Amino acid sequence: MEPLFKTGSMKKVFFRNLTFFLSLLLLSSPIFAEKEIEYDPYLSILRYPETAEEQFTERRERAQFLARILEQPIRPVGYGLGKTAEWAERAHLEDKVVWFFDELAIHGIHLKTKSPTEASFGTLGLRGRIEFEKLFKIEQPYLTTEAFGGLTPNKDFAGSTVELGGRYHLEAPAGALFHEGLFRYDRSSAESFYGVGQNTSLGDLVTYQPEQLKWEGSLGYRFNPTMDGRAVLVYEKVHIGNGNRERVGKIKEYFGSAGMAGINGGDLIGFAASFIHDNSDSKSDPKRGGSESIDVSYHHDTDGTDFQFVKLVGSIRHFFPIGSDRRILALRLAGEKNQKLFGDDIPFFKMARLGGSDRSDGSELLRSYRYNRFFDEGLLTANAEYRYNIYEYGNFAGDAFLLFDVGEVFEEIETFGFEELKFSYGGGLNIKFRRKTLLSLLLARGNEGWRAAAHTKISF
Repeated sequence: MEPLFKTGSMKKVFFRNLTFFLSLLLLSSPIFAEKEIEYDPYLSILRYPETAEEQFTERRERAQFLARILEQPIRPVGYGLGKTAEWAERAHLEDKVVWFFDELAIHGIHLKTKSPTEASFGTLGLRGRIEFEKLFKIEQPYLTTEAFGGLTPNKDFAGSTVELGGRYHLEAPAGALFHEGLFRYDRSSAESFYGVGQNTSLGDLVTYQPEQLKWEGSLGYRFNPTMDGRAVLVYEKVHIGNGNRERVGKIKEYFGSAGMAGINGGDLIGFAASFIHDNSDSKSDPKRGGSESIDVSYHHDTDGTDFQFVKLVGSIRHFFPIGSDRRILALRLAGEKNQKLFGDDIPFFKMARLGGSDRSDGSELLRSYRYNRFFDEGLLTANAEYRYNIYEYGNFAGDAFLLFDVGEVFEEIETFGFEELKFSYGGGLNIKFRRKTLLSLLLARGNEGWRAAAHTKISF
C-alpha cells in the first residue's frame, strides 16, 4: 500500500488548509447563532449620546419653555402683521402701490411721509423732492439738480413746520472731485425750550418760532466709494419769534430780560471742514458695517450781535450680526462741543441739543425725554439697539427692537460727570418695505417717565 502523503511538503499543505478551515469556522460562528441580531441601516446614531440623558433633556425643555414665554408678547403682533401682509398680497395691493411709486421715481418724483419734531401720534406730514434731469429727460452725466419741500403739523397741531429749497451736485469727469450748492428756507411755528443746562425743569417749558434762510456751497473730494471729505462755506439768516402753542409760555416773555444770546436771531457766516467714512451695507436698513464722521466749523456774526465760536461734531456707529442677519446689535456714539472765542457768545439756537427720538431734527437721541429737552455748549451720548427680525413676507418685513440710551449735556468738558447721566430704555417695532422703514413705533422710559413715538425711519 502506498502512503497517504508522499512527501513532507504535502503534509505541510494539508495541515495549513486544515488550520485555515477551523479558523474560518470559529470566526464565522455568529452566522450560525440561534437568533439573528436585527440591524436597521436607517437608524440615527447619536454623535453626542450624553445629550440624550435625562438631565440634559430636562434642561433643554426648560429653556424651550422659557423661550416660548418670552416670545408671547410679540407673537400676536407678528401674527397680525403677517395676516395683514397676506391680505395685501391677495388684493395685489403691494403691486399696485409699488408700480405707482416706481413710476413716480422714474420721472424723478419722490414722496414720503414725515413725523413732527416731537413725534406725537396722529400727526404726519408730507415731504417730497423732484429731480429735474429725470423729470425733463435731460441727458447730463455730471450735473444733478433737485428741489425739495415739506409740510408737517407740529405737536397737537400747534402750527406747522415748513421746508423749501433746492440743491445741485456737479462732478468732475473723473468722478473724484465734486461741488455742491444748497439753498433752503425753514420755519417752525413752535419749538420747545427749557433753558440751558443739565438740570432744567419741565416747568420751565416755553416755545419759540425759528425762521431760517440758509445758503451753502461746498467743494469735496471722494477718496473711494466709502470715504470723502469737503470744505464748506455757509451763510445763515435766523429770526426767532414767540411760539404759538396754547397754554405754554413764550420764550421772549420768560427769557427776554435775561439777555440770553440769540433770542432775537442773528446773521452768521461759517467755514467748515468735514470727513465721513461709510461702509454700511444699506443706508435705510443697515445690518453690517458702519460709519464714522467728524465736522469742524468756525462761525462769526455779520450783524454786530457778537457771536463767534467753533463747533466740533463727531459720531461713530456700527452694526454687528449675531449669528445671522436676523439679529443685529446696533451701537452709536456721538458728541458735540461749542467753544466761545474772544469773549463773544454762542446763540442758543446753535448750541448742542439732547432729547427726543429723531436726531435728524437737530436734537440728539435720548428717547424717553422730550425733543429739545436739554441745551448746552457740549454733549455726549451713546445709543444701543438689539434688532430681531420677527417676520418677512414678500417685500415686507418687521423688526422688534430693544433700546438703551445714555447722555448728558455740559458747559465744559471738565464739568462732565457720570453721576448726572440721563438714561432711557425700552423697545419698539420697525415695519419695512424693500428694506425701507415705513413706520417705526417705540416706547421708552427714563427719569421723566414714559415716552411713546412714531416715525417714518429708524433711529440710526
